[in-house]
Amino acid sequence: MASQPDAAAIAALGADRRRPVSFVYMDLAHEQLRVTNAPYSMEFAGTGDEDLDGHLFDAVDARFVSVSPIKVALDGTDTVTLRLSGLAGVDDELMTEIGNKANFQGRDCRIWQAMLDPDNFARIGAIWTLMTGYMNVPKILGDQQSQIIELEVESYLGFMKRASGRTYLEQQNFDPGDRSGELAIAIANGAGNRS
Repeated sequence: MASQPDAAAIAALGADRRRPVSFVYMDLAHEQLRVTNAPYSMEFAGTGDEDLDGHLFDAVDARFVSVSPIKVALDGTDTVTLRLSGLAGVDDELMTEIGNKANFQGRDCRIWQAMLDPDNFARIGAIWTLMTGYMNVPKILGDQQSQIIELEVESYLGFMKRASGRTYLEQQNFDPGDRSGELAIAIANGAGNRS
């Protein structure tokens, strides 16, 4: 599995008519979703990546799905936005699923790209990893005429570099039997001191 385009894909990237297609894997709470904006569904074998090999990536219309450009910095990539549009009339069940942050927040998302020949849509070169990160909560934007669902994906490094804002007083949330925060405050306030 390549972390960047190979020589064949780089040559194809330089051609005017060719653009990379994206492959997105989302580990949702109740299912794993794999989609591509390639003109047809694709299945991979022999890449060495367990999230790719043996899995079908369903083709979705590229007019309604987009992946924002990815900017790379020393401390990881910026947040990437996945956008799905043209959803007027989405049913209540789907809207409830989208609105439930447990289905998305903090769960894995991976994005790959590959080059396709514009004449016969055969893959040119190897598929490469574009980004791996955690999903945030989706946002639904729009009005009665049209809707857009936006989902931001944060790189692992971007996610880890932020201060959590947690304190030792919250330790009991992660380990119910741990009373260290409570006892530390009691000691700091003089509990147990006998004058």
